Amino acid sequence: MILAVALGLAVIVAVAAVLRVRALSRQVAELHSRADGAEAKVAAGLEREVALEERHTALAAEQTAMETSLQEQQVERERLERVLRDTSGEVDGLTGELMVLRADLANAQEAAREADAAAVAAVAQADATHDDLVAARTDAEQLRTELDELKAVPPAPSDDERPEASPLLVEGLWSLERTRTERTWRQSVALDPSDPGPFEAHDDPARVAIEVEAAAVREEVGSVITVDWQVDGALPAADGLLLVRSAQELLAVAARTVEEGVLAIARDGDDLVVSLLDADGGAVDLDGSVVRLPLVG
Repeated sequence: MILAVALGLAVIVAVAAVLRVRALSRQVAELHSRADGAEAKVAAGLEREVALEERHTALAAEQTAMETSLQEQQVERERLERVLRDTSGEVDGLTGELMVLRADLANAQEAAREADAAAVAAVAQADATHDDLVAARTDAEQLRTELDELKAVPPAPSDDERPEASPLLVEGLWSLERTRTERTWRQSVALDPSDPGPFEAHDDPARVAIEVEAAAVREEVGSVITVDWQVDGALPAADGLLLVRSAQELLAVAARTVEEGVLAIARDGDDLVVSLLDADGGAVDLDGSVVRLPLVG
């Protein structure tokens, strides 16, 4: 009985042991399985760590490359800033040169305009001189005709019987004298030779001619001789011609001897008196400074 109980207990213990072994086997299998999973996770972790290390290395290389590029960009920026400063200075210099060139261009344009105006004035003066020459030739031909007519006249009578000069001859000589005076005015006195002649705006050509001669002396020689005209009314051609020729001779003397003076012209009875005075109106110590001309007109 005891043996049967012991055997039963042994069987029970054996069964329990078998069950325990099977449970332990399952636990071991589970542990093996968990160990394999852990190893796989460890392997994956190691691979990830390697990948992360490689990524870190790549990022470090990229950072180094970016820092190098940044430094190069900084150097390039500093170079460009220097170039910009140099360029700004060159631009300022070029701007100044441009302003100077513009001023030179404006001066050249103004000089060109003045040259054009001078050329136009020269052409006008040449035209006026040509017209004067044509008129002078016409007058000379007329005078030549009159002289030919005079040569055909019988021998002149005595001084008591001498006739007066031909009015046509006097008018011709007076016309030539006015033409010569106008030419002198255009060449030596006029600011614009193309302007109308000096005789256009005055009724007394003798006065105008003498004033032109005095102005020509001032422009050509430098002697300042003013004209003090004290004659009322216009003079006839014969008197005007004689007066102008006498005044020309007196002005020629004054131009060499007087720096500043007055040429006074007055009527004294039947005479015209031409006097060369000093700047204060006093007499000039010069032979021939006073000329008396009998009126013939």
